[in-house]
Amino acid sequence: MPRRQTTEADYQRRLLRAQQLLQERLDEPLEPTTLARAAHFSLHHFHRIFRAQMGETVMEHVRRLRLERAARRLRATDVRLLDLALEAGYESHEAFTRAFISRFGVPPSEFREQPSSRVLAWSQAQSRAPGVDVQVRDCPALRVAFMRHRGSYAGVGPFWERMMDWATRHGLLGAEPVLYGVCPDDPEVTAEELLRFDACVAVGQAFVADDAVGIMDLPAGTYAVGLHRGSYARLNETYLEVIGRWFPTSGYELAPDAVVEHYLNDPARTPEEELLTEVRVRVAD
Repeated sequence: MPRRQTTEADYQRRLLRAQQLLQERLDEPLEPTTLARAAHFSLHHFHRIFRAQMGETVMEHVRRLRLERAARRLRATDVRLLDLALEAGYESHEAFTRAFISRFGVPPSEFREQPSSRVLAWSQAQSRAPGVDVQVRDCPALRVAFMRHRGSYAGVGPFWERMMDWATRHGLLGAEPVLYGVCPDDPEVTAEELLRFDACVAVGQAFVADDAVGIMDLPAGTYAVGLHRGSYARLNETYLEVIGRWFPTSGYELAPDAVVEHYLNDPARTPEEELLTEVRVRVAD
């Protein structure tokens, strides 16, 4: 019987299924067997493969995602610290505070009072510049196929080439391809090497994925939508416009969800200075 050629890319794709399940059910206790089955690994090998590929154990991964979500919510909402502690899986304010200090170096109450260094620096530089036009819009749920990049956002461009090659082979790139990027993490909260970025192509409900991609639904909801003009390398400026300038005076509250980028024209056929991208930031219910 010929030996099966298993590559690191195969392992990463299979682990993506486990990551997706953890991300979707972050507040639920998941049995190790359920995660191993999602990744098509035996339970015997699953934990060691996860740690080798991800650089952290399953429980370390879950605790980190919960603490980072708590950190984002601290600055975006007025939710009580005890409620955040319980949401993050801690039974007491004291246990949550110890874990938070271990991860971020300061207590959660102090972290909440500290201004974001990125927003502060941007605000000082842009205080007199005109703001980005922001619209509040209800967006429907959307089914997408995606590939996940992990690490510095500087590597996203070459990563998109892989996604576009795959989408081309599957006939998903028409005259106006429907492309999205999903950014679940805040670079001020998540270490650069752990940042996640999902390159997405819209697909129909009946689309059947292969082993190269994951499938997920971008959630329906109310979003603050800012229009970015120009290079993707400057998208962070529009993020900060929406999050740092518009939200504080809007009367709306930020949700801790991933930011969604909707690319309105094809970068392969559009001059860089004419690129249009919607930056969608979900509004809390």
